[in-house]
Amino acid sequence: MDAKTAVHVTIHIFVGKTKIEFDTDHVTGQQIKEKAGVPLDYDLAHKVHGELVQVRNDELIEIKEGEHFEALPPGTIS
Repeated sequence: MDAKTAVHVTIHIFVGKTKIEFDTDHVTGQQIKEKAGVPLDYDLAHKVHGELVQVRNDELIEIKEGEHFEALPPGTIS
């Protein structure tokens, strides 16, 4: 592959049942909420091994194809 060849990767994740996509594997909680149409004051949680792990709006996380997140009313996730 020469230096001018770009590799485009699209990662699909789910917020509830809403499928969204990103062209990068590092995003913030706010970016996920905005793409999914979730109010910024809602809690966002990443499903990891059946557990919900809260993701802050300003937190940069690595995402992988097919991962699941939940958006819940404010104060739901402690």
